[in-house]
Amino acid sequence: MNFARILCIYLLLPCLASAGEEFTAERRQFVKAYAALTGGQRTKAAELVAGLEQYPLYIYYRHYELRRLLYRAPREDVRDFLTAYDGSLLATRLRRDWLTHLGKARRWQDFIDDYRPQSNTKLKCLAVTARIRIGAFEGITADARELWLVGKSQPDECNPAFEYLTESGTLDDTMRWARIRLAIANNKPGLARYLSRKLGSSELANAAKHWLAVHANPTSALKDPFFAEDSPLTREIVIHAIARQARSKVDRAIGTWERVRQRYAFTEAEQGRVKQIIAIAAARNNHPGRISLLDAVPRTAVDDTVEKYRIREGIKLRAWEQLASWTEFDPVGSTNELRWSYWRGRSLQQTGRTTEAEVIFKELAKQRDYYGFLSADQLDLEYEMNFHPIAPTEIETAAIIGRPGIIRARELFLIDMPFKARREWGHEVGEMSTRELEVAAHVVNGWGWYDRAILALGKAKSYDDLEVRFPLRHEQLIRDYAEKRDLAPAVLYSIIRTESAFMDDARSPAGALGLMQVMPATGRETARRIGTSLPSARGLLDPKKNVMIGSAYLKQVLKRFNGSFSMAAAAYNAGPHRVRSWLPDSGCVPADIWVDTIPFTETRRYVRRASFYAAVYQWRLQESIDRIGTRLTAVNAKGMTQQC
Repeated sequence: MNFARILCIYLLLPCLASAGEEFTAERRQFVKAYAALTGGQRTKAAELVAGLEQYPLYIYYRHYELRRLLYRAPREDVRDFLTAYDGSLLATRLRRDWLTHLGKARRWQDFIDDYRPQSNTKLKCLAVTARIRIGAFEGITADARELWLVGKSQPDECNPAFEYLTESGTLDDTMRWARIRLAIANNKPGLARYLSRKLGSSELANAAKHWLAVHANPTSALKDPFFAEDSPLTREIVIHAIARQARSKVDRAIGTWERVRQRYAFTEAEQGRVKQIIAIAAARNNHPGRISLLDAVPRTAVDDTVEKYRIREGIKLRAWEQLASWTEFDPVGSTNELRWSYWRGRSLQQTGRTTEAEVIFKELAKQRDYYGFLSADQLDLEYEMNFHPIAPTEIETAAIIGRPGIIRARELFLIDMPFKARREWGHEVGEMSTRELEVAAHVVNGWGWYDRAILALGKAKSYDDLEVRFPLRHEQLIRDYAEKRDLAPAVLYSIIRTESAFMDDARSPAGALGLMQVMPATGRETARRIGTSLPSARGLLDPKKNVMIGSAYLKQVLKRFNGSFSMAAAAYNAGPHRVRSWLPDSGCVPADIWVDTIPFTETRRYVRRASFYAAVYQWRLQESIDRIGTRLTAVNAKGMTQQC
């Protein structure tokens, strides 16, 4: 950063610090103008917005007016907007709409002049079309190939690109076959069938016919004489047949593999692929032989999916010897490394290799994590919180606060347009570096915009500023209802942090609302039970009403599951009826095993987070910290808690 930039930021600091007061009058005026505009009172809006040209949200007025009649807007006005606000959320959206309009109008030179790289497939295809129409052919073949080589149908806008590939001789049988392969792998037989009719090679057309027959009915199709000859293509189709069988009939797939493995010269990679396919299908279908089938997958064929099923099934069936063997090396996929190490430690512990297990637990106990805390419990060690505040400099803070998108986000936040504020914020942080994200989180945490701060640190994978990641928002409200329900405040905090990250107006796709993400039906039932009213679901967006009802429901599920936090948290997330179906058929299951074998990935993660967050919140509230092991009690067949 040069001296002029540093000086500029220092001069900005006082202004930025008081920005909330600086725009007070403009803010009120803009709210009136925008209400008039969106209410159809355009003349009144124009009068109200006069003089607000320097106000950060003036862009919203200009965008609304341009987009309203975009097909009639002068090109110069659109370009002025795109230039003045280049890279902003609204300029990005307007450019997308403008390019769509130019494409429909076949204004190809204008399209090229105003085009920027897009993620939208239709616009990508129109960009290729525009270059074809104006004769700018450089790089077109590569771009058109990229659009072609997908395993799904593409929009009509891509047809000119594909016609160009055909006319230039690039779209040959090799490219058609490559897309047929992708389509079948993506379970799009209709597309594969259409493409096969375009093949020039009768041999490939015949192969495609048999591949599609195998896709539809693998068992009978494999009897065709076509499969008498061994070739790489034949083997590929046979492997596809085994994969189709394995989806629902694992034993049939195993039988097919036993019959064909000597008949064809399968390479080591192909054999590994078949074993991988069968093992994954066996795990998904709870096949009784799934442990041995997972164990049979060679290391070269182990991928992310195999690793996840090995961990899950090894824990569920307590296949400790195999689990110890599987976790000997680092994971090759996206498996959580702390989870991987913890279960290696548990498998070693269960197979009598306690000294090795203790070494792993001791190392893991240094981590502030669910598995770190479980490991500390194994050795009776104190939990490590590893708190390191972000502590941005004034220069770093000013650089973030001075970004136009951040200024707009704050203004929208202050005038109570949370949806627009979040979209503006999300666009602005999209390309930030890790350190910029950290500073941005620190900034919005200071505004009281806690959910955006939490999400920014998550995006940055920066987890050590516990004051920002675990805010004490609504503290008196939460303490009051924790006392009323005889719950620990940290437990209430953990559920809120896990459910909504303190977003008062949070709405889930399933319809859950507010801080504690209460479903409307659950809210009404619970409200009646505790003697309060809930006239409409919107009442759950009020923090007080939400915590009042959510805390009562949490207490209810805790009582239903005899105080087991693991089962209560799972029930809060997935419903009590599902938790009852997840109880063991007999005997007793240690809590760490039960939690890590919950069938729903979302619920499994939810219970781990809530358990871990409760401990962190006890630290934040300066309380003595309960061990996870005392909160997560063992589970038996009746759902009662007991020692294993």
